[in-house]
Amino acid sequence: MQSWQVLEYLEGLAERLGVEIVYQKLGDEELTVRGGLCRVNGTFKIFTDRSQSIEDQIRVVAEGLASFDTEEVYLFPYIREVLEKARRQP
Repeated sequence: MQSWQVLEYLEGLAERLGVEIVYQKLGDEELTVRGGLCRVNGTFKIFTDRSQSIEDQIRVVAEGLASFDTEEVYLFPYIREVLEKARRQP
């Protein structure tokens, strides 16, 4: 599966789970910000930086979504593996 497809599927999953993905410039030359899941006014949001590699964007989004219960949601097996890998990360 192509990286852009993985990110697209993760974006669709986020939408189904009611999680907003916010793409914006995070940090600058002096400050590096990774992004991740947070709650803003009761709404879950995942912040990630479009200037990062697509693999880094996938990692940030997957780590954010990994904290949600997806057992009752149909996912392609590869996407489920991506989420499981993210759940095992410290």
